[in-house]
Amino acid sequence: MTKMNVQEFSDRIKRLYPKLAESTKRNWDKAVSPIAHIKVVEIDDDQALNYLENAMDKWSEGTVKQRIGFLKGIWNKGYKKKIYKGENPWLDLDDGLEVPRRDPEIHPWEFYEYYHHDPYFVCLWYSGMRIGELAGIYPENIHLDAQIPYYDVKHQENRRVKNEESIRQIPIHPAAIPYAERLRFSTDKKEPGSSWSQNFNKNLALPRGDGAHSIRHSFTTRMRDADSNEYVLDRLLGHKIHSKTGRYGKIRLEVLNRELLKLK
Repeated sequence: MTKMNVQEFSDRIKRLYPKLAESTKRNWDKAVSPIAHIKVVEIDDDQALNYLENAMDKWSEGTVKQRIGFLKGIWNKGYKKKIYKGENPWLDLDDGLEVPRRDPEIHPWEFYEYYHHDPYFVCLWYSGMRIGELAGIYPENIHLDAQIPYYDVKHQENRRVKNEESIRQIPIHPAAIPYAERLRFSTDKKEPGSSWSQNFNKNLALPRGDGAHSIRHSFTTRMRDADSNEYVLDRLLGHKIHSKTGRYGKIRLEVLNRELLKLK
């Protein structure tokens, strides 16, 4: 480890954790960029504090907290894999920093008239999927001829889903079936659908951050307005189930479909 710089350290840990999401790897690279060529053994409390002070001058408080968190995670994983033996210099360095959370504004269907015939938009509107899940899905994982048509969301060669809970089957709402038939692969090589999301944000003059993910927020709100079962909604969205009971057993596609049909 004496010759390893921070970038090499981070890259080695990526190889040791092959299931890391591509978005996590990109965030790691952003976090280590200011110290990428410094040797790991030279990153002590003073170096970490210097990183924090410089970061506070360049980035928002929320960004600084997130990047310190990524660095903390890299060092923790290095310790677990026995390639780092010292103290974690990033521990508690983000104390007092806050990540501001802003819920996107929820708009009605009419607001999105420009996208009413766009397959990505309509399928997202009626499924709550993440744009990367939908834009990168293989055609063979869209089952239109099944008794209950569904998307089979799982890890693929072109992209991994966010977590194990995100591996799921999502019924295709009847209103979305004609559009699911027209879905095409995203051409984004690193993050399927990211260009579409950026254009969606720009074309509708939405606030920064209110891209495709805002449709997922809208779906969640509309499902709650329709008195959807919260546990079923978590399953549809691919959210982590925190209760032990919730992690037991499976939930049938028929049950998911019954809840999804509450959307008009």
